[in-house]
Amino acid sequence: MALTTSIYEGPVVHKRYHQKKHKFKYNVFNLLLNIDDLSALDKKYKLFSYNRFNLFSFHDKDHGKKDGTSIRGWMLEILDNCEIKISKDEVKIFCLCYPRILGYVFNPISVWSVYNKENILKLLIYEVRNTFGEDHSYVVKITNEKDRLNHNRKKRFHVSPFIDLNASYNFSTNINNKKVNLTIKQSNNGNQILIASFNGKSKKFSDRNLFLLFFKYPLMTLKVIYGIHIQALFLWFKRVKFVPHPKNDISNISYRD
Repeated sequence: MALTTSIYEGPVVHKRYHQKKHKFKYNVFNLLLNIDDLSALDKKYKLFSYNRFNLFSFHDKDHGKKDGTSIRGWMLEILDNCEIKISKDEVKIFCLCYPRILGYVFNPISVWSVYNKENILKLLIYEVRNTFGEDHSYVVKITNEKDRLNHNRKKRFHVSPFIDLNASYNFSTNINNKKVNLTIKQSNNGNQILIASFNGKSKKFSDRNLFLLFFKYPLMTLKVIYGIHIQALFLWFKRVKFVPHPKNDISNISYRD
């Protein structure tokens, strides 16, 4: 069944096993947005805007190359680099992310999924950000149905100041019109370091639901940023080894291990 623009609400859970055990859980909501519908959503809903201020909004400059290249142009370039042959008029692009709320957003991870005209998943992109203002996109080519539930990538981007780059990720992503299940397992030489997950149930995209979520999760952007820093403080109190930001320069996108 073809995906539709929706809201997904549910818990984010982090379980850490490296050096010291640590766990936290909090509820959030994500939007799943069809990139081709953004202008229409802007016109249809009072509380959501595209590339302009509102209670909730999505801005192109928060994602992709951030150099003026459109989201669709960025995605078509990635498809070409992956040698995935889909007519540019048939590409369907969805983004699972936090929206801007009153103009502010911080997305630790945005998940992009790309489908062909038969609604077959061809590509997943994990756009990861850290609190240093940097981002890195892990591109995963999907060749069969099982790939989306089990794919591995070498860690190439500094995220947590308490985990170094000597690690790998195992991703599992399942997005449909009823729910989202996203799980990221981080390991080192077969030893589990961290498991992060988001499990959300679908809600209809509507002004009413957006309004209710605004009051249910007031200032969610600040909640996310505050949560990251307060959990880092807990790890520091537990005397987990601090890992300085590496100085080596890397590309902000990787296509393979």
